Amino acid sequence: MNIILQALISYLLLYRYATIFAIAFVAAFIIPIPSGSILTAASAYARIGYFNIYWVIILSITGNILGDNLGYWIARKYGREVLSRVGFRRVLESDGYKSLENKFNKRPGLIVFISRFEVLSTLSVNLLSGISKTNYRKYFVHEFLGSITQVCFYSLIGYFFADSWQSINTTVGKISLIIGLVLVLLIISFGKKFIMRKLE
Repeated sequence: MNIILQALISYLLLYRYATIFAIAFVAAFIIPIPSGSILTAASAYARIGYFNIYWVIILSITGNILGDNLGYWIARKYGREVLSRVGFRRVLESDGYKSLENKFNKRPGLIVFISRFEVLSTLSVNLLSGISKTNYRKYFVHEFLGSITQVCFYSLIGYFFADSWQSINTTVGKISLIIGLVLVLLIISFGKKFIMRKLE
């Protein structure tokens, strides 16, 4: 276990349900902390009676959804202006980015859904969705379903494999990282295709 995860588990054991909600919210909103690992740990502790598994699930889903939506709306209102001021104006105004933005806005569902399983991809897709002013209804439906699926997935792993949750969590973490990298590569590849089309 790394130092960050150890520290978070200490807070989990000390502050219990408040920590579950706070970590889910902060990880979905702004800071890439290992919320999936904490959820798995909390579910493992629920198996031995330290937590109520239903509250673990409810608080995690609520924290995820609130964090995701706050991130989306802040990015939608201020994201483009802030990024333009810190040197990304040319990127945001480029034909390649505009084409990528249009493509993403037509079918954001699968990317939004899958991105819920890896914290960096979650934050990136929330930012992209907000800046691109993706249809909120489409974003919310897939974010909501993705959050529920992600929370249930990690909770079931922690609850039913309580004795070996750390080793299983390591494997799941690697898979989640691969999913995140694949999403990033897909976005980059789409961007390259659109840029090449514009240059032809």
